[in-house]
Amino acid sequence: MRPLSQLCLIIILLVLLFQSCKQGHPVDKKEAVNSIKILNSDIISFIYRTSGRPEMKALGFLLKQPSAPIPFHYDSSGGLANIKTFSFEANRGVYRWDTLAKSFIKTKDTSLILIFFPIPGDPASECRFILYNYVIGKTRTKPVFPVKLNASLFIGDKEEITIRHEAVINESMIASMETELKNDSAGLSFYMSRTGSFAAKTGEIKASLRLHEGKSDIMNSTLKCEIEYHAPISYSFSHMSIEQTLFSTELSGTIDYASINPSSDQYNQEFNKYTHLELLNSEDHGIIGKIVLSPVGEDGRYDYFIRFSDGSESRLTEQFIVLNKLFNKIN
Repeated sequence: MRPLSQLCLIIILLVLLFQSCKQGHPVDKKEAVNSIKILNSDIISFIYRTSGRPEMKALGFLLKQPSAPIPFHYDSSGGLANIKTFSFEANRGVYRWDTLAKSFIKTKDTSLILIFFPIPGDPASECRFILYNYVIGKTRTKPVFPVKLNASLFIGDKEEITIRHEAVINESMIASMETELKNDSAGLSFYMSRTGSFAAKTGEIKASLRLHEGKSDIMNSTLKCEIEYHAPISYSFSHMSIEQTLFSTELSGTIDYASINPSSDQYNQEFNKYTHLELLNSEDHGIIGKIVLSPVGEDGRYDYFIRFSDGSESRLTEQFIVLNKLFNKIN
């Protein structure tokens, strides 16, 4: 074989190899299920490491106290709920935890909200939660939406957690939002922006979420949505693309909402026809499975399933029990 022919063959092989790696290759069901088990284990391990830290115990204690003068509390189901009647101005002052009364008692007035309390199980410790400001706005779907929040949690003299949140509302909808929560060991940052208007008819939503521990990313997600505005105050998705990595698992693909007939008797088939979402193992880019919509029971309900390489399906809520519980708490 001539040198030029050899070079051309090598280039062709490299291109084919690159394309096959990029596109991914299906893995058998046993390997796919094992990848999901590893992901669930990684998530559980991270939650245990994080929740066991003193600052997270302190923050968790504060969110559980109905008497705490803060705009968010855990509700009866364990989810985080916004206190709609909360007023920053009316609650400004210094508060201390009363062990006998098991509630926070206001001791004096001040220009911000300053809360003193011990870490659960360590009565000699002293935590300070400072809410510097809290401003609300109103959206089409939420009569009370935080547009500005700045807070810090100190244990002793060390600032352990910093919380910063800002949002902009226009046309009764969120136009942009930036949220950051961080400490020495981990951090979470979220950014979202919406362009376009009812006058322009179309627009775009971009969002990104990063969760890291030390220098390692736990989760990194980017979302891009093309939208269409509908008078008087609503919009719909026309196309969506997502790229997400969670530990060693990737979610990648698109949804062409504009081509899906929402009134179809076979909505799941419509959805699956115009949706391409894959779960992949980021280490070797093996395709764990495809995300599909399938019927549940015989009453017209649908749910999301993962379809393995052998054609069998399993509900996502059954495969990702930890994520399902976590999202239920957030929602």
